[in-house]
Amino acid sequence: MKLATVPAAHSGVARLMAILLVAVASHFMSDSTLAQSFGSRTATVAVAEAGEDTLSLFTDIQGRVAAGQVTAITASANAVTTLEALRIGDMVKGGQLVAIQDDADLRNRLDLLKAQRAEAALRLTETEQTIAAERKVLELQRAQLLLLQGKAQRARTLVSRNALAVDAAETAQNAVINAQQDIAQRESGLTGREYQRQLAGAALARIDLEINQVKTDIGATRITAPADGQIVYLHPARRGYLREGDVLIRTRASADYEVEAEIPLEYLSFVNRSESIDGKDFTGRDITLTARVVLPVQNVRTGTQTVRFAVTGALPESLLAENAPVTLQVPTTSPAPVVTVPKDAVIPVAGGHIVFIADDGVAVQRRVKLGNAAGDAFVVLAGLSAGEQVITRGNEGLVDGKKIKIGDPGKRQSGPKGEKWTLNWTTRRGPASGDLVLGKTKSFFNDEPVEVTRAGDDINFIGKLVLPFGVLDLEFIGTIAGDNMSGTVTLRGLPGGREPTLDFTGSKDSG
Repeated sequence: MKLATVPAAHSGVARLMAILLVAVASHFMSDSTLAQSFGSRTATVAVAEAGEDTLSLFTDIQGRVAAGQVTAITASANAVTTLEALRIGDMVKGGQLVAIQDDADLRNRLDLLKAQRAEAALRLTETEQTIAAERKVLELQRAQLLLLQGKAQRARTLVSRNALAVDAAETAQNAVINAQQDIAQRESGLTGREYQRQLAGAALARIDLEINQVKTDIGATRITAPADGQIVYLHPARRGYLREGDVLIRTRASADYEVEAEIPLEYLSFVNRSESIDGKDFTGRDITLTARVVLPVQNVRTGTQTVRFAVTGALPESLLAENAPVTLQVPTTSPAPVVTVPKDAVIPVAGGHIVFIADDGVAVQRRVKLGNAAGDAFVVLAGLSAGEQVITRGNEGLVDGKKIKIGDPGKRQSGPKGEKWTLNWTTRRGPASGDLVLGKTKSFFNDEPVEVTRAGDDINFIGKLVLPFGVLDLEFIGTIAGDNMSGTVTLRGLPGGREPTLDFTGSKDSG
C-alpha cells in the first residue's frame, strides 16, 4: 500500500482502512523476543582472539581465618586496679596506658627499705672504722714485738757470757711470746671484722636491689599494652582488688591471623609446589596466600589434610575475624595448555555462560564451560577453540544470527545524511525501538535502506527484520507533527499468518 495514490484530503480515511485490515494479537512469538528483535540492526562490535596459555586448572575450596595466640595483659601487683575507658573491640597501641593500680603499699615498702639501707650503711661504716683502728693497733703491736725480740736476743747473749741470770733471759723471751699471742688475736679479730664488713656490704647491695625492684613495681602499676592489637577480652570490673597475675585484658594483633583450609590429598603436591595461592573474601576482594605448613591433621572421611596459609601483605579488614570465610583457588593439575577468553566476551545466562563468535559478518552464539579466572580472562574448559574471534564489546544486545560489523561500538557512526528519528513502541513485556533516517534520495531503517512514501505529514514505509525462523516486515503508518511522529506498526511474516499491530511514537533528533 502506498499513500502516494491517495489524495491528501482522504489520507486519514486511507490510514484508518489500513489499520482495520490488520489482524491483532500474536502469541506465537513471545513479546520479550519481539521487544528485543524490533530494535535489531547491523551491530558494530569489537572482537578479540581466544588465546591459549599454559596454566593450571583450579578449583574453589572454602577456607576460614584462623586466629593466632592472644596477648594477656595482667595485674602486676596485689592492689586495687582501675581500668581505663576501654571496650571490647577497641584497638590499642603498644605503650598505651590501659590500667592503673594503687601503689600506696609499694611506696610504704620503698620508704622502709630506704630506712633499712641507711641503717645498713651506718653498720658498714662502723665496721670499716673499727677495722681501720684495729689495723693501727696491730701495727704498734708488731713494732713492739720487734723490740721485745731484740731485747730477748740480747738477754740470751748476756746469759751465754754469764753476764746475766738465766731467769732474766726467760722473762724477756716470755714477753716476746705474749706479744706474738696478742698480735695473733688481733689478726683473728681483724679477719672477723672483714667478714662483718663484707656482710654489711652484701646487705646493703641486697637492699639496693629490693629498692630498685620496688621502684620497678611502682612503675608497673601503670599498666600499658605491650604491642598493638585489638581487645578481645576485658575484665568485667572497671575497678576492683586484683591479685598479681589476674588477667585484665586480652588483645590480638591484626597480623596474627592465618587462613586454614582442608585440602584434598590429591591436590597437596600442587599446593606445595605453588609459590602463591589466590583467594577472595566474601566481598570478592583478592588476597594472596602462601602455604606455611601442612598440619599433621588428616580427615579420613573427607580425604583432606589441614594446611595453614600465611597472608601476603595486610589482611583486609573484612577478614580480621576468626572463622571469616575465604575462598581459595587451589591448583588441581600441573600447568598445561588451556584456552582463555577475555572476561568482556562472557555473558552469564540461565544455566551457564555464552559468548558470541564473529563468523563472516554474523554473530554466532556459543555456550561455553568456564574454569577459573586468569587475570583479565577466563579459562574455557569446553565450547571454544583457540584462535576464534569472540565479540568483546557491543555484545550486550546481540542475538544468534545478528548481522555485525567490526569497529568501535562506543563510537557512533555518522550514517547516511538526513532527518534522524527514533521510533519507539512497547509490547507487554518491554519497550523496543528503531532508528529511521529520512534522506532526500535514500532513507534507512536500522541502517538498512527502505522506500519511504510521504504525502504531506503522512508517512509509510516497510522495514525488514531478520529473525532465526525468517524475515519479518514491519510496516509503519504514521503522521509527523513537528518533531514528533505517531502511528501504528504492523508485523507481518509470523508463523501461522498472524499480523499483530502496535502503536508507536517517534521523536526527531535535534542534533
